[in-house]
Amino acid sequence: MTQNNMVNFITLTDLDSNPVELNPAFIVLMRRDTYNPEDNVEMPMTKIYLSTNYNLFVIETPEEIAQKQMDTVAKIMESVMSITTDIVNRLDEEI
Repeated sequence: MTQNNMVNFITLTDLDSNPVELNPAFIVLMRRDTYNPEDNVEMPMTKIYLSTNYNLFVIETPEEIAQKQMDTVAKIMESVMSITTDIVNRLDEEI
């Protein structure tokens, strides 16, 4: 997971094993499916529907993606709480 200008992105892996950076706020729906890279070969994948009307196909499970989303929210909340604590401490010092 990377952070860029206070917006957290999650890194997923597409069907060609390339990393894909995604803002988890754009995820609308996830559906587990399979694809056939070769004859008689089925591999599991997740189809992600985005709010931008784009679909993304990745190898992570919906459960793994949901966990990454929760980790992202936790990091954001940690940053917000740290900033809020600093502000309150400065106000206490000024009074």
